[in-house]
Amino acid sequence: MMRNILSVFCIMLFAFGISAQAKTTSQNQTAGQNSSQTQQTLDIPEDGCDFMILPQQPKKKRSANKKEQEPTDPYPNRVEAYICFEPSSAYYTEAGLDILDSIYAITFNKDNNKFYKMTIEAYDDAEPLNEQNASLARERAVMIFNYFASREESEFIIKRTPSTYTHSCNGEMAYFIKYKMPFDFKWVNLYKKSEQERTNNGISLVGKVHLVIENDPEGCLGEYFDYYYPANDSILSASCSMVKIPKGSLEYITHTKDTIEYSCDISYKEYMRFEDLTANYHLIPHKKQYLINAGYIVIDAEHQPDYHSCQNKENFTNVITVSVPLELQQNEARLKFYAKTFDAKGKIVYKSIPTKREKDKETKLQTITAEINAFQLDTIYIGKKIEEKEMSDYFYPAKEGEPGAFQAMGGWLKPYKLDKKGSYVIKKAMQMILRKPVGQIADE
Repeated sequence: MMRNILSVFCIMLFAFGISAQAKTTSQNQTAGQNSSQTQQTLDIPEDGCDFMILPQQPKKKRSANKKEQEPTDPYPNRVEAYICFEPSSAYYTEAGLDILDSIYAITFNKDNNKFYKMTIEAYDDAEPLNEQNASLARERAVMIFNYFASREESEFIIKRTPSTYTHSCNGEMAYFIKYKMPFDFKWVNLYKKSEQERTNNGISLVGKVHLVIENDPEGCLGEYFDYYYPANDSILSASCSMVKIPKGSLEYITHTKDTIEYSCDISYKEYMRFEDLTANYHLIPHKKQYLINAGYIVIDAEHQPDYHSCQNKENFTNVITVSVPLELQQNEARLKFYAKTFDAKGKIVYKSIPTKREKDKETKLQTITAEINAFQLDTIYIGKKIEEKEMSDYFYPAKEGEPGAFQAMGGWLKPYKLDKKGSYVIKKAMQMILRKPVGQIADE
């Protein structure tokens, strides 16, 4: 009985020993595999020279529904390298040049959408300092900088990163943001440094440059700039009229780097005074109807969008305000604003646009206000539509060359005439349309 118990106990001890040995062997093999994988990932040479460290791409996970996974980003957020130099020299080795070429091919690729900054840490040969090697570390840092700058034929390191911007007419547009890459120089003399200070992650720094390139959009670009034309709400006023042009109403470009001009010149003139208007009088341009011109405003903006080439016309709404106060005699004339619009064929026609009227309780003066869009800039008229048979109620027949004469209805007309005393003679209907002239008005 006792013999049987001892036999079972011995068998159990033997089995336990085999199991422990197998577990230890398995752990050792796994550790060796992990070490081998890490070494293979970094691919570090024995001398620690001329190699590049890239982050490992995450492994694709198996999905039960077998849907296509999003493609991995081919361009790394960080690139690290150790570049070796010839002893006592500021020139990198031929193998170091190959590594620099590889780094350039990745980080400066025309499809690389990262915004990189660069850190260059240069080290000397850890030898006693003398006149020849005192600036060796710094010269090595400059050599690395010059490599990247010379690739762009510039005194700076220039990168072009593909991006997009949104234009009010053209929508989203492809765009290359060209920027000067931020960099940081560091150079260190190793002669009096300890052995620990002469290594980094187990890699000797003697005779090397440690190069780090990292994705840092904020550090490279700062804030994105949004360009709105005009940049601020603009209120333009003259003696008789006022125009308010809100920010972004004429054109806008968003999400770009500050490589474009974002100023916007707006010119503004009014022709409201009787003398200015009648000196070069004309009817409001219209093919089928007669529109009497009671005054007009000319607005010209440097960044006014082109109607025919604009693909997103819905971005331009009626937000530009035009406002004109009327004189007392004009209150009953029911004047309207006329602005250019575009017909189905894209031709310009002048049509009346909705107006609001506000009346001052004390002065009894009316102000008419209209809202237009950026396509309607140029000339905004104030006027009134009449029939052909009514033309004689407003104008006098004239001859070519007479003061105020203009061509209409196959002949010449004029809005006023002068009596022997030099006073203006204006027809009653026309007096309600135009502002009062400077001087006397005589009855017909």
